[in-house]
Amino acid sequence: MKKLVWVFIVLAVGGCRTSESPSNSKIKVSLSLLYEGQPLVLAEKRYRSASGDIFTIERFQFYMSNVKFRNKETGEVFAVPNSYHLIERKPDSHLFELSFEVPAGRYNEMEFAVGVDPARNLSTDQVGDLDPSNNMAWDWNTGYKFLLLEGKIFPPSGNPRGLVYHIGTDENYRVIKLPLNTVIDTQSRLQHIIDIEAEVSGIFNTPNVIPISRHSTVMMGPVAALVADNYGQSVFRLRKVTY
Repeated sequence: MKKLVWVFIVLAVGGCRTSESPSNSKIKVSLSLLYEGQPLVLAEKRYRSASGDIFTIERFQFYMSNVKFRNKETGEVFAVPNSYHLIERKPDSHLFELSFEVPAGRYNEMEFAVGVDPARNLSTDQVGDLDPSNNMAWDWNTGYKFLLLEGKIFPPSGNPRGLVYHIGTDENYRVIKLPLNTVIDTQSRLQHIIDIEAEVSGIFNTPNVIPISRHSTVMMGPVAALVADNYGQSVFRLRKVTY
């Protein structure tokens, strides 16, 4: 009888262990800032837009927010809480890495937005990457700059002049969905890496060609909406998923 009891206990404990799966795992997002496939260079490199304009970029930053991982077949979604990340090209790096703890599951799509959602956009009394001291907020009733690009434009004749793109307001909040080329199974592996490229030239070129010689300062209005459509459709692309 004692032997039967011990066999039962061993089987019960063993059964619990084999059914266990990781409660969460880590997804790392590696984001590269590029211009025409090469690392985005600040200040000294002159670029040419699709409209033929010559310019430099001296500052570039934007908000990546509301990151989600989804299984398109089952509808399962994990929304990363308090997910607001200020991405900024710095002189020493064009590469950013973000890490997210996710629950066990299977995901084949990543979603995020460029900008700050309406629930947070008009409340600038915030901390972290949404802290107004990051110079990405206008004021309490205008909200945040979703994307900031500053530099200089060099016309064929005359002196260089400023290039200022401060894109914001709720109507220019854009959601990007990136289908993944493989299923991320967080039940079987504890870490996955998603490599994303941000092709900055798309801001001016695709699908809307922005003649920046005519629109060297853009903040709101119809041209800002065209810029927002560009970063919503053509800037971000998946490079690969690795383990």
